[in-house]
Amino acid sequence: MAVVALIVTGVILLAQLLSTKTHSGIRRSGFFGGLIFLAAAAAVFGYAGYLSWQQYQTWQSSELGKLFLPPHQSFGYFIFYVRTRFFISYLLSLAVGLAGLLTAQFLNKRYQERFFETAEPYLLGTALFLSGHPGWILYAVIAGFLSVLVSSFHFWRVRETRRLSFYYLWLPAALFTIMISMWLSALPWLQTLKF
Repeated sequence: MAVVALIVTGVILLAQLLSTKTHSGIRRSGFFGGLIFLAAAAAVFGYAGYLSWQQYQTWQSSELGKLFLPPHQSFGYFIFYVRTRFFISYLLSLAVGLAGLLTAQFLNKRYQERFFETAEPYLLGTALFLSGHPGWILYAVIAGFLSVLVSSFHFWRVRETRRLSFYYLWLPAALFTIMISMWLSALPWLQTLKF
């Protein structure tokens, strides 16, 4: 699943970068951000559904596998298996992504859009979602660190305190997080956070 999240993040980042030349009003709108969020969710859960169907077909074609399907087991067993195997990590990160999206929108509206451009909360939510669980924790640390680093460098270089847009930071940070989480997944403390 991480490979699919990596591909989806890369495609969205590529679309974001290619859209800089055209339709600048559309790409920074909430519509564009919402479309990206929904497309990412559809791609990830569509692939999880495909894997579930493949799992059912595999079990159905095997004599041993048939013991895990009705009438030998309830269909609830299969649903439980595919939910925990393919869906739960991204269902949890979807909840975190939605919480991040709604929190960013709320804070932005409350403080007269001082923090984010219109599409940025959607990019943040998409990045949190695509990072998976427990990758969203690592993503939050990496994105926070990069934000402080870029802001500090900008202040040191320009000597003025104006708001910087991290529009082009959210997805590369997610891409980096997904890539290193594939290698870090073997760490014992990260294993305890997985389902």
